[in-house]
Amino acid sequence: MIIGLQIIALIFAFSMVYFAVLHYKRGELGRSEIISWSLMWSAAIVVIIFPELLRTFASTFLVTRVFDFMVIGGFVLVISMIGSAYLRTKRMEKKLEDMIRKEALKKAKK
Repeated sequence: MIIGLQIIALIFAFSMVYFAVLHYKRGELGRSEIISWSLMWSAAIVVIIFPELLRTFASTFLVTRVFDFMVIGGFVLVISMIGSAYLRTKRMEKKLEDMIRKEALKKAKK
C-alpha cells in the first residue's frame, strides 16, 4: 500500500524526470547526462514503490537501519559528484589558461 509520503516522493521523482527531459530537449543536457539522470530517477521511483528492496540491500551490507543505508548512499553519491565537478573545473581552467596564453602570445608578436 502506498502512503502519502510515497505519493509526494513519486510526484517529485516524476517531475524531476520531466525537467531532465525538458532540459535535454532544450540542448542544455547531453545524451550521457540525460541517460544518467533518467537512470538515477528511475531507480528512485523503483525504491519509492518497493521500499523493501532497500531493506534487502541494507541487510546485505550489514546496515541495521534503512535510513542509515540511505545516508551512506547519499554521502557516496555527493562525494562522487563533487569529485567529478572538481575534475571538470580543473580541465576547464587548463583549457582557459591555454587559450589565454595563446592569445597573449599572438598579441605580443604583433
